[in-house]
Amino acid sequence: MVDAESRFLFASSFVLYDVLVEGKALGTAAADDLQLLRDVVRKKDFNLAQFAQARKTGQSVGKRKFQQVQTATEAGLKTLIDQWDDQEIDEKTFRTQAAILMKKAWRDVFLAGVRAGGTEPSGLKAKDDPLVLLGPGDDKWLQSAIKHEMRFFNKLLDAIVTGDYVMPIPRRVHMYMRALESFFDSARIISLPNNTVIHWVGPKDGKRCPSCDFLIAHSPYTTANLPTTPRSGSTLCLTNCRDWLYIRRVPPKQAQQVADQAKYTRGGLIKKLRKIKRTGHP
Repeated sequence: MVDAESRFLFASSFVLYDVLVEGKALGTAAADDLQLLRDVVRKKDFNLAQFAQARKTGQSVGKRKFQQVQTATEAGLKTLIDQWDDQEIDEKTFRTQAAILMKKAWRDVFLAGVRAGGTEPSGLKAKDDPLVLLGPGDDKWLQSAIKHEMRFFNKLLDAIVTGDYVMPIPRRVHMYMRALESFFDSARIISLPNNTVIHWVGPKDGKRCPSCDFLIAHSPYTTANLPTTPRSGSTLCLTNCRDWLYIRRVPPKQAQQVADQAKYTRGGLIKKLRKIKRTGHP
């Protein structure tokens, strides 16, 4: 099935394979696969339709939360910009409040992505229910990603404060809100079991950018080395990317074979993508 955003395309066997070997997340899927396989076999009342519905619910809840956060954050940032323009707040307050707003948005969107990936809800009933509870590894990834993203966000704030910009600020803010999709999609990838193979694919019309050509040439990927997602801003086509990810569940040995045959690590691929953005070629 194709996602509404046309960024993720799951192979038809994906849900059926989940019935047999559902993994939890990066680095822990192997043990979880075996445990769940035993659990599923023992459950006489296991219902495929109920399982599919539970996964569908996770996707709906996560996507709805993402859209809410995206809309509220854009409105909140525009309000802060208006307050700065009207001299209602000083620069320190503007930067501090904007950073708080975005850090919360990045975290909320990431949690929404993990939930959309099929992870069970946290079970908390508090007003600020975080949707899911992150493990130490996922939380470490998130903190690192937020730190990296703040460097780019500070450049946007610099432009607003100095007035040194060409693109109208409202348009730039809107593009920045679209870039939240990268956190959402990264979380969805992280929540996939590690015996997943991901193909970067796109239209064959000769209009792909060099970044996407490079990603297609080195496809497929695993959840461990996929360097980015479509429309995340890491490719030359930025948030206008027309490509998508074709996601398949495969036997663990096949996933390991894909990992072993990879020419680059995730870090190596990211360096290549940055070079392409600078020079136009790998």
